[in-house]
Amino acid sequence: MIKDQFIRNLGIMSEEEVLKLHDTTIAIAGCGCIGGFSAELLTRMGLGKLILADPDTFDVTNINRQCAATHETVGQRKAEALKNHLLTINPDIEIECYFDGVTEKNAATFVEGVDYVIDAIDYFAFPESVALHRAARQRNLFVITAVALGFGTSVLTFAPTGLTLEEYTGIPSDISIDALQGQTFPPSGYSQNLPDYATEEKVATWIANKSIPTISVGQALGPGVLVSKMVLHLLERKVPPIVPESFQLQFE
Repeated sequence: MIKDQFIRNLGIMSEEEVLKLHDTTIAIAGCGCIGGFSAELLTRMGLGKLILADPDTFDVTNINRQCAATHETVGQRKAEALKNHLLTINPDIEIECYFDGVTEKNAATFVEGVDYVIDAIDYFAFPESVALHRAARQRNLFVITAVALGFGTSVLTFAPTGLTLEEYTGIPSDISIDALQGQTFPPSGYSQNLPDYATEEKVATWIANKSIPTISVGQALGPGVLVSKMVLHLLERKVPPIVPESFQLQFE
């Protein structure tokens, strides 16, 4: 039986599709921008279970763009604050948290028993992202990720038997996680059409300072596209573009 709060889903989704979402589990690595809003959208759609991972806590600089980041949650663990927020939307959703984030040691356990994986790991934690993708491939799982690009977004979907994250970013397939420390995802891998202000010089400076400018609309666009493409895929209604293809949206 469908709860009253999900009745308005009907007409866009069939009753069978709504119930399928109730029985679906999504693993979200990263509970800040892309991960947080993706979790909220899925919760409002009636997802049955979320597995959240994030080792970080909220600070004031997160409030301009991250779901569950408020002056009341500053200093709280992101995964815990997000869980509490989501439970106010749907008290029946099942939520499991990994407060140490995703690591090489726990990645296999993190994706165990899930139906799809969202990679929303911090940009400067690329080794952990590689570990997540490797674990997902071993479980034959799709991994979807998004990045906010000012007033735009780019969404990438990795198939378990398709081009790997390592191949896509030009690193050796057998490179160790330890050897990846300090490396980041190449900005050109997200989009060939960066905003005019994102010059090579500025991007290099932002990466060096580990502070990339970002605003709320891009962080909302990314999850909106990501969740739409993932849910349509889960419901077997439409396959998203698979890497090396991607979805890109830019308003400037």
